[in-house]
Amino acid sequence: MPYRSFFSYSVTRAYPLRWFTPTVIIGGIIATALVSFLNVAATGYELVPTSTSDPNSTETNGVWFSKWPSYLVGARASCDAANLQVQSTIYTDKRAFPYTLSRVWQLGDGGQEVYQGSMVYKNNPIQKCNVTLIKMEFEGPGRTAGQLAVAPMGGTVTATSQCYVDEGTPSGRTYFELLSTYDAIPGPRTVSSAFLSLNKTTNPSLYWGYSLLNVYWRTVMQSFFDEDMARTEAPFFKGNVDLQRNMTLKGTMEENVQNVEFLRVPACWFIPLNTTGVAYLENRYCNSSSITELANSPHPAAFERPVPNIWHPVGILGKAMWFTVLADLGRDDDDMPNMLARPDLLANLTSNMNEANSTLRKTFRWGLESSLISQKGFDPAQSQDVHLWVNQSQLVADYLCQVPQLKSAGNLFLSVLVADLVILQVIWKIFTLLVDKICIKDTEEAQYCAACAPVPQSVQAAGGYQSVIGQDSKAILLEERRSLGT
Repeated sequence: MPYRSFFSYSVTRAYPLRWFTPTVIIGGIIATALVSFLNVAATGYELVPTSTSDPNSTETNGVWFSKWPSYLVGARASCDAANLQVQSTIYTDKRAFPYTLSRVWQLGDGGQEVYQGSMVYKNNPIQKCNVTLIKMEFEGPGRTAGQLAVAPMGGTVTATSQCYVDEGTPSGRTYFELLSTYDAIPGPRTVSSAFLSLNKTTNPSLYWGYSLLNVYWRTVMQSFFDEDMARTEAPFFKGNVDLQRNMTLKGTMEENVQNVEFLRVPACWFIPLNTTGVAYLENRYCNSSSITELANSPHPAAFERPVPNIWHPVGILGKAMWFTVLADLGRDDDDMPNMLARPDLLANLTSNMNEANSTLRKTFRWGLESSLISQKGFDPAQSQDVHLWVNQSQLVADYLCQVPQLKSAGNLFLSVLVADLVILQVIWKIFTLLVDKICIKDTEEAQYCAACAPVPQSVQAAGGYQSVIGQDSKAILLEERRSLGT
C-alpha cells in the first residue's frame, strides 16, 4: 500500500485557451516591471538622520516619489520642529540682524498671556511684526580702547519687536519678542549687525537701511559729542533716549511715517561727571516728548533740554532702525508701510542724507567708505531701475530630519524580490480565479478528465469531447480501486 502523506497536491491540467499563454507571458513581464518599480519606492529606501535649515524643501523634494500617496511610499522624508530657547540668538532668512528671543507667550482662554520657556517653530512665516521701542544709548569713556581710538563717542541702537506665528495647532498663535542691536563700531559686549545677505542689486531695501544706519549713527554720535563738549557744565558720561511710535498723529499711515513726529520721546536720561566721579541727578531731562520741540530748544540749552542739536538726526536714525528691522522681519503693508520698500517714502527718509554725510568729520567717518554704503540720498528717478521690495520672512533654525536613502545593492535586491514574489503570487491567484469563473466554468472541455475515461473516436473526429464517463468505464474504475485496496 503506497504511503500517504499528511500533505497533498492538486491535479492540474493545461488551460484550453489559445490566448492564455501569450497573455500570461506579456502580462507577467509588465506586472513584474510595474510591481518592482513600486516596491523600490515601498521597500527599497531606508530613513537616515540629517539636519537642514529648510525643512519644507527637504520634506517635499527629497526623492522622486516624494509626492506619491503615503500608502505607496515606505520611507517619506520628515522633519521635527525646532525648539528655540528664550535668550537664544536667531536670524531671519534675510540675515540682517542677530535677534535675541526675549519672550514667548500664548493667549489663554481668558486672554491672559501664558509665557513659555521656548518656542516650537517649523519654518512658518512670521506675521504682523511691529517695533514697540527704540532705545539709543550714548557712551563715551566707558567704551573700549579700540572703540575710542576709532571714535571718541559711540553707542548702540536697540529695537524691541513683537511678532507672531500661526502653527495651525489647537493652541493657536504663538507670540514672541525679539531684541536687535546696532552698533557701527561694535565692542566685545555688542553683537555686530550681520547683514550677511546685503546686496545693492538683489536686496536694495536692506542696502538702503544699512546705509541710513551707518550715516546717521555717525551723525548722531558726532552731534552728541559736539554738544557735550560745548556744555558749560560737566560733560555727560552716559545718555539714554527712548523712542516710541506717536499714536496721536492724524492722516494716512503714509503721511504719518513721513512726519517728523512719527516717533516720540517718552523719556531720556543723561548722567554727567563731576570731580568725584559719576554724579546721579534726578531725571529732569526731556520734559517734552516732541522731537521738534526738543530740537528747537534755546541755545545754550535749558537744563531740561541740554542737547538740542541731536534730536533731528535721532529721529531719522530711529526711523532707519525701525524700518530696517521691519524689512528684515518682512513687514510692509497698508497698516505699516515700510519706507525702505516704497520709492517716495525712501526719498523722504534720505532727503537730508547728502547734508548729513558732508558734515561728518574724519574722526567719525571710519568704515563709512564702503561699496556697501550709500552716502547719497535716494533719487526717485532711480525707481525705474531699482526694484525696492520687502517680502515675508522666516526664522532660520536647524531642523533634525529623516530622509530616504537607497538601500545597499544586496538589501535592495532581497527587499524587492521578496515583495515581488508576494504581490505577483496574489496577482496570479486573482487572475486565474477570474479566468476559471468567467472563461472555464461553462466550457465543456473542462468537464472531461483524460485520465478517467477514453475519448470515443467519434468525439475525437468531431474535434471535441461530447460525452462523460459511461457505465462500463465506471465498472473499470471500481475494479481498479478494489485491486489497489481502496
